[in-house]
Amino acid sequence: MIALLILLTTVALGDGTRTYLAESFDCGLETRFTSMSHKGNLETVGGGVDRGTALRVHVRGDTHYGTSMAYRFQDAEHEEPEELYARYYVKFGDTWDPGRGGKLPGISGTYRRAGWGGRSVDGTDGWSARMGFQRSRVREGETQVFYYTYHADMTGQYGNNFHWDIEDRGSLANCQWYCVETYVKMNTPKKNDGVLRGWIDGQPAMEKTDLRFRDVDSLKVEQFWFNIYYGGKWASPADMHIDFDAVVIADQRVGCLE
Repeated sequence: MIALLILLTTVALGDGTRTYLAESFDCGLETRFTSMSHKGNLETVGGGVDRGTALRVHVRGDTHYGTSMAYRFQDAEHEEPEELYARYYVKFGDTWDPGRGGKLPGISGTYRRAGWGGRSVDGTDGWSARMGFQRSRVREGETQVFYYTYHADMTGQYGNNFHWDIEDRGSLANCQWYCVETYVKMNTPKKNDGVLRGWIDGQPAMEKTDLRFRDVDSLKVEQFWFNIYYGGKWASPADMHIDFDAVVIADQRVGCLE
C-alpha cells in the first residue's frame, strides 16, 4: 500500500509542472507523505477549503507536538531537487494562542545531522527553512509567520527568523483559511545567492535572495517537512488545534485555489 501511495505522488500537469505531492486529506490519514508521527494528534474534519475534508492537528496542553510528517524525496525514489515550491492552506483554531512561538511546515535538508533543534550548520552538514509562528507584532490576537532558517552564515546555535512582513501579510487571524506558498532555491555552493520567497493568498509576503545554505553540492532539498511543534523549550498552555488542507509540492509555483 505504501509503495502504491508513493507512486501516485508524481504528476505531470498539462503546463509542464511536476507535482510531487498533492494531498487533500479526503481519504483520511492514508496520506501520500513518506513518514508520519504522532498520529494520535491527527484527525480529518469537514469544512475543508475545497469543501471536502481537512487535516486537524491537535496540540495538547503541556505538550510540544502536533505532528512530524515528511515527504522525503529519496524515500519516494526521486532525485533531490535544487529548488522547490510548497503550498498549503492553514486555519488556526478558535482558541489558538501562538504564545512564545513554534514551528510550521516547510522545506529542509537536515539529513538527520544538522539544521534543527539547536544543531547549528556549517555549510556541509545540513540546512532548513521551516515556517515558524509567534505572536503578531502588528495586530493583537493574530499569529505572525516567518521562515525559521538554519543557514551557513548563522552565528548562533539556533536558526534565524526571516519574517513575512511585506505589507504585514504574514500576520494571520484565527478561524480563517489562508493560502501559504513557500519557495526555496539552493545557492551556488559557497555563494550567497540562495533564495527564499513567500506568498499569502497569492500576494508577496517575503523575499530574500542572498542566502548561503551550503558550501557543497551534496546538500539539496531533502524533504518537505510537515512539522507542527509548539516551542522551543516551552509547551502549549492549553489544548489547541490547527487545520490544514490542499497541500501541494512541485517544481513550479502552483498558486492558490480559485
